[in-house]
Amino acid sequence: VEGLKPAMSKPRTRPRSSASRPGVRAAPAIDEASSPRGPDDHRLMVGVRVRPLSAAESARGAVDCLSVTEGNKVFARDPDEKMGGRDYLRLQQFNDHAYQFDAAFGPESGSSEVYARLVRRVVTAVIDGYNGACFAYGATGSGKTHTMLGSLDQPGVMVNTLHDMFMRMQTDEMFRDKKFKVTLSYLEIYNERINDLLQPSSTDLQLSEDPVRGMVVQGITEYGADSADEILELLHRGNLHRTVEPTAANQVSSRSHAVLQVTVEQAERTAHVTGNLRIGKLSMVDLAGSERASKTENRGDRLKEGANINRSLLALGNCITALAEGRRSHVPFRDSKMTRLLKDSLGGNCR
Repeated sequence: VEGLKPAMSKPRTRPRSSASRPGVRAAPAIDEASSPRGPDDHRLMVGVRVRPLSAAESARGAVDCLSVTEGNKVFARDPDEKMGGRDYLRLQQFNDHAYQFDAAFGPESGSSEVYARLVRRVVTAVIDGYNGACFAYGATGSGKTHTMLGSLDQPGVMVNTLHDMFMRMQTDEMFRDKKFKVTLSYLEIYNERINDLLQPSSTDLQLSEDPVRGMVVQGITEYGADSADEILELLHRGNLHRTVEPTAANQVSSRSHAVLQVTVEQAERTAHVTGNLRIGKLSMVDLAGSERASKTENRGDRLKEGANINRSLLALGNCITALAEGRRSHVPFRDSKMTRLLKDSLGGNCR
């Protein structure tokens, strides 16, 4: 089972010259009345996608113990075999557990459905000048990379996002008088080190905070793109350099968090040098899988990688919890490179 968590934060505007600085206007809020979810549309949403059994699991006689109903409920049946047979001391107790999420997808659901129900609203906000983020989280081998990147026959969430973003910028009537500039970077966080996936020689890059652009990776390669296909070509090229190692739980286990950041700059098509510039940044994160050393049978470097993966996932969870509670004065963004990098996509007016 894997989880997708999109989040949005406040919009940023930047004057294109110092003369226009007094006239900077904040980007308008999303029309909550037209949103299918109403005023809560800005909050963090959680969806679960259940993957089908793998060939190896089917070969050893494994059975599917999860079922999805009503588009947002998941029922988990606790098999007797987990405890070595039937538990006769608890025959009167139910083994089924019910869970409810914002959205739930069964094995028959495609990544396009995941995108439409969870991520599309974030793309709308990013085009309007907000920051947004989408995480794929789950245990190792649960299908996170398949959901985010997909394949040629079954495009993932990243592919659907980019195609929809460019289509809307080019064909939507509300953007007829706008011009856009799209840049992207693709990096991995491996053992708390930031590496550029589009320029493999750039490793152990440093993070800094810019008053206008937010968190910036020093020396990261930024590409300008005019179409979704151009970005996808860079994405597949960068994915070849991602750190992948076999474990007992997954033969192609990702040992790093992969972060695709797409920055959208919006300006008036007829604006002069005094016009304002809206900047929205979308961060799409394919998280490394959480894992137990006893299940993956890791030793040496693999064990160290697993410890760093779990530590950074814990830091991300702590930040989201602190933001969700809304009562803490301190949010521990500095506990990991990933949370610090995503600070401006998680904080602000994220709900």
